[in-house]
Amino acid sequence: MIHDTLSNFQRYVSLHPRFAVVAEFLRSQDLSALAPGRVELLPDGEIYANVQTTTGKSAVDAPMEFHRKYIDIQVPLATPEQMGWLPLGKAPGSLQYDDAKDAALGPATPTSYATVLPGEFTIFFPTDVHAPCIGEGASMPKVIFKVRVD
Repeated sequence: MIHDTLSNFQRYVSLHPRFAVVAEFLRSQDLSALAPGRVELLPDGEIYANVQTTTGKSAVDAPMEFHRKYIDIQVPLATPEQMGWLPLGKAPGSLQYDDAKDAALGPATPTSYATVLPGEFTIFFPTDVHAPCIGEGASMPKVIFKVRVD
């Protein structure tokens, strides 16, 4: 997991060849002006963004998840969001991966939490089990960039 400010995102482009596309999108777009829904950054699902508004959950109620095919880059837009983290090697066997959905989702206990503010981001790799959307309020707008691993 990486947690940093959006102004520092360029520092991470060497970690994956497709991160440069995300960096350019971040430089050229006003994220808060994006319409809800899916935005294709590259064809064939190589990179896309989900622009959404979620409802905050308590740390107890927020399910843990991980992905194998995509890296998540999560950006809260207007409200702070806590995100739980757990290394994949410590995930319980109850988190069963569904290949069709590229997700495992279920209860687990994070080993740490990060408070991610507007203007910041997190990167969750396939080895990072995460619990996003922890916070108060019925309206937590965010952008989740999905970057295909292969």
